[in-house]
Amino acid sequence: LDSLLQEKTMSDTGRPIKIIHIDEEEEGPDRYSFDCGALKSILDKDGVRDRPLCVATVAGAMRQGKSFLLNFMLRYLRSQRNEDWINTEGKLSGFEFRGGSERETTGIYIWSQVFPTKTKTGQDANIVLIDTQGTFDHDALMRDNSMIFGLSLLMSSVTVYNLLHNIREDDLQNLVFFSEFGSLAYPETLATSAKPFQRLFYLVRDWEYDFQDPYGSVGGASFLKRILDPKGKNSETRDLRERLPRLFENLSCFLMPSPGKKVTKTARFHGTLDDIEPEFVKQMQDLIPAILGPKNIEVKKTEGIPLTAQDFITSFSALFQEFKKHEEIGAESLVNVHIANTHKMSIDKTVAFYVEAMGSVIGDGFIEKEALEGFNKEFLDGAMKVYRSSKKMGGKKAAEKYEKLLTSHLEEQFMKFKERNEKNRETKQKLQEAEEKRFAEERVRLEAEREAIEAKEKFQEAEKQRLNEEKLRVLAEKENHEAKKKHDDVLKEKLEEERLRVEAEKEKLELQGKLEAAQKEAFEKEKARIQSEKEIIEARAEQDKAERLRIEAEVQAYEAELKARQAALNEIAAEKEKIEAQNRQLEAEKHKNEMEDMARRMEMMQSQSQGPGFLESLGQVIEFAKNTALDILQARAAFMTRPR
Repeated sequence: LDSLLQEKTMSDTGRPIKIIHIDEEEEGPDRYSFDCGALKSILDKDGVRDRPLCVATVAGAMRQGKSFLLNFMLRYLRSQRNEDWINTEGKLSGFEFRGGSERETTGIYIWSQVFPTKTKTGQDANIVLIDTQGTFDHDALMRDNSMIFGLSLLMSSVTVYNLLHNIREDDLQNLVFFSEFGSLAYPETLATSAKPFQRLFYLVRDWEYDFQDPYGSVGGASFLKRILDPKGKNSETRDLRERLPRLFENLSCFLMPSPGKKVTKTARFHGTLDDIEPEFVKQMQDLIPAILGPKNIEVKKTEGIPLTAQDFITSFSALFQEFKKHEEIGAESLVNVHIANTHKMSIDKTVAFYVEAMGSVIGDGFIEKEALEGFNKEFLDGAMKVYRSSKKMGGKKAAEKYEKLLTSHLEEQFMKFKERNEKNRETKQKLQEAEEKRFAEERVRLEAEREAIEAKEKFQEAEKQRLNEEKLRVLAEKENHEAKKKHDDVLKEKLEEERLRVEAEKEKLELQGKLEAAQKEAFEKEKARIQSEKEIIEARAEQDKAERLRIEAEVQAYEAELKARQAALNEIAAEKEKIEAQNRQLEAEKHKNEMEDMARRMEMMQSQSQGPGFLESLGQVIEFAKNTALDILQARAAFMTRPR
């Protein structure tokens, strides 16, 4: 399921497409094939074909992580070069990679998606990524190495030379071929500031001497400076070291740590960042912007002229065809390929200029022979100025050779335009003859139509006269009809007036009958209402009489009840007076008893006044008298406030 999801994601965001195929079972010209249609499907599109192209290629020996590196480049570009680009996706995906010793990539692949960018000069361009098979290893033919590495350097604006552990002497020797190419192709530029190649970026993987030169671009610059120092070297290696900086506009180096054993020592690594050593990931965050960042990426140029995507297709195709012709590709043959390619590009642009200029004059029309010759001379002079002003290689001899070829192409185009002009003349003549014939036929048709129109006009005149006579007759009949109609209308009006009078009389009688019936009905209703009201009044009188008798009975009963209640109240009051008298008698007796009890206590105190408890007994008597007095006062107050 994960693999299917990954394939779907890749199809949405791009995929690697092989453009150079190498059949390892063949050894002749059929060993190599170029899929130009695949390359055009990517670059020959609106918004791409006419824009300059930035080409980043990774080259080096097999099984050293070129495709692995390209997938980090893809992640960086897909994130639109976000600062935290390395964490914007899950597993690494894109170009196929795996651990082990077997080759994964054969031929040359290009990523199917281009990435819009702006260069450091603010120029709109597109970036493409190219992956190459391993070169300079025991399985590769020298011819394979020359083609793969040659196309990488010649067609890229930056070539990442991917190396393991160190830059060895044989790694530098691999560039001898291109050093010889530079000497032959640009003998005059090696003594000046001009450079035949753009940028060579040494990437040293699994660097083990970070204690001497630290990881990154700073350590890489220090290390590369020592490697390219010609002091103490023999004449051959010294010459190479002195020549390399003059071949490339930019030579740089970056030192990378190992990604870890989970990546390099097992086939189970599937692109998870957690399986990669943190130091490797940290350095990778600096490495990719150093290659593809807006301040570092440049468009591909040939002879100082930026290549558009269309130019790239033409140049790549021409270079491949020249490589394919040679059994062994040496520096001299590569120079001839490059010379032919630069001249071919200039010829194509010059011919396109001439064709566009002549086409705009002729178009679909016809020009007289003298005028056509004049335009041809004018545009030939302009085309040759365009060709001679473009930068090319090969000197005067090559210029003469390719000017003859250009002249041949332009003469061929002029012959095509002459044929086209003659065809336009013949077509124009045929059109004129056809037009004259059509005009003659049109004249005959118009004459016949004129005669038909005249006959029609005569018929219309006679018909008009007949219609006028018919009109007079109709008008007379109309007047008679209108007079009769007026007479009928008068009679009709009188009959209508009489009918309306009768109807009015009838309606009046009907209304009088309805009014009398309504008055009678109203009288009967009023009579019934009065009778009903009379009955209601009589019934109410009977009710009032009964009610009066009932009320009088209730009043008599109420008065009797009041008398009974008054007698009961009188009895209750007498009983209450009797009870109150009894209460007063009881109070008096209680008071009398208390006073007698007090007298006895006084006598006892008097008899005991000589004893030790006298004072204590006296206090008790006084307290008792005090309490008794209070009780008497409270009883009197309660008696005085009792309800009566």
